[in-house]
Amino acid sequence: MLPVHIQPESAPSGATAAPSDDDHPELAAANAQAGLWLFAVYLAFYAGFVGLSAFAPELMARSPFGGLNLAVLYGFFLIVMALVLALIYMAACRRAAGRHPLEDRGQ
Repeated sequence: MLPVHIQPESAPSGATAAPSDDDHPELAAANAQAGLWLFAVYLAFYAGFVGLSAFAPELMARSPFGGLNLAVLYGFFLIVMALVLALIYMAACRRAAGRHPLEDRGQ
């Protein structure tokens, strides 16, 4: 069965529609550029993990401290790095939004 698209009723009085990417293509482009750069950073770290796993498994098997091998520690590092990069992306988007004049702010 094909999905049915229902047109929403008009917004309640006093409600405003949230701005979309179509309303501010420059802001969307700035956010996308920041996201691509941060993705490239993460991809480099991930490529390092894959490269070490494929070409230096003896190095990944070493336990530098705590009884955990480098593969596990690097994996945890990748998880933490993803969270840190997400926070950086959020800050970059807020900063870009602060520099971009949005008419929806009531200015």
